[in-house]
Amino acid sequence: MENVDGVTLAVLAALLTGWALVGRRAEAWGITAPIVFLVSGIVLAESVGADPGAPTVHALAEATLVLVLFHDASTVRFRELRHDPWVAVRLLAVGFPVAVLMTAGVSWWLLPSLGFAGALLVGAALSATDASLGAPTVLNPAVPVRVRRALNVESGLNDGLATPLVIVAIGALAANADSADGVAESVALELPSGVLGVAVGIAIGLVAAIAFDATRAWGLSDRRARSVGVLALPLVTFGLAEIAGANVFLAAFLGGLAFGRFSRTVHEEEQVTEPLEIAADVLGVVLWFLAGGMAVRVLREGFKVEWLVIALLAVTVLRLVPVALALLRSGLAWPTRLFLGWFGPRGVATIVFGLLTFEALPADGRTFDIVGVFTLTVMLSVVAHGLTAAPWAERYGRWAGAASPRADRA
Repeated sequence: MENVDGVTLAVLAALLTGWALVGRRAEAWGITAPIVFLVSGIVLAESVGADPGAPTVHALAEATLVLVLFHDASTVRFRELRHDPWVAVRLLAVGFPVAVLMTAGVSWWLLPSLGFAGALLVGAALSATDASLGAPTVLNPAVPVRVRRALNVESGLNDGLATPLVIVAIGALAANADSADGVAESVALELPSGVLGVAVGIAIGLVAAIAFDATRAWGLSDRRARSVGVLALPLVTFGLAEIAGANVFLAAFLGGLAFGRFSRTVHEEEQVTEPLEIAADVLGVVLWFLAGGMAVRVLREGFKVEWLVIALLAVTVLRLVPVALALLRSGLAWPTRLFLGWFGPRGVATIVFGLLTFEALPADGRTFDIVGVFTLTVMLSVVAHGLTAAPWAERYGRWAGAASPRADRA
């Protein structure tokens, strides 16, 4: 099928209903929602799947990324982070760029046809971690709060850092300029809309924060209405950024950051973000289903061992080494560094980047190389991190409670 039609929506609704009924028991067995929807997307790709390059899929991918960027950024607790920022800062300021450079370098070495821009696209897309896949870790009270906070902040912000790099790289590839000079030209082209996106996002987030707090204080709104308003904010940001000609993804990311930073409502009424979180979760599992179709489309064209090698390295070495370098002289014990390094799952953001790549670039060998690496990495990550998140978190939590240094538990 070309687009997402009524049959596809009915199947997705049936899967969501089924998961709602048995999901708790399935997760106790290590079977997560992403695993179920990814496998379902693969099995049903020929009958009810959608073309990854279809316009409706592209629109859904854009809307999902806007929602996820806004949600993840708005839920970062800066007031808590200011007392202990350094682990998260190290992961974002050192670990993330090192991961991008290492992944890009390895990808370019193994797949020279990618060029500079293609390697940058792979490096950025595979360095963005997924907060939802890491939920069994960051929500497990057995894990020290310092470690949970660092993982939560990192996964909430690094997809926003990766997005501009992905946009620039896709722009260079679309213009058939895959060299460093081509990337520089793409930066120059995207810079005005990027700057405008930052300005629009901050303005919307700040105005919304003031408005929500004021109407709450004056008794002009109730919590249910504010929940609906928070759910609508990412879409408002999307629309106004489109009208202004701004980069919608940067606007969503900065809008979420500003709203979460300046709104007392978000911090004092955590329930108001629940509809937004539910919407992000629902769209996320829909994307896992579409990722199954993307996997079938890619693997139908062929398979390269290089894709698998890059995917294996991305999930392991190309995550563990940057985190280890970022945490040098941090005072954290090696079990904590390994735990932080392992739990960097790849998920929704990487899937969206793959769908955007399919839509923007011609269906040639280079595009299938890029999306093939994305697909295998996500498939490996969803299985490896899904099966290990709960048991390893419990095991690490027991070690932390009994033997970890004070720095790990501070």
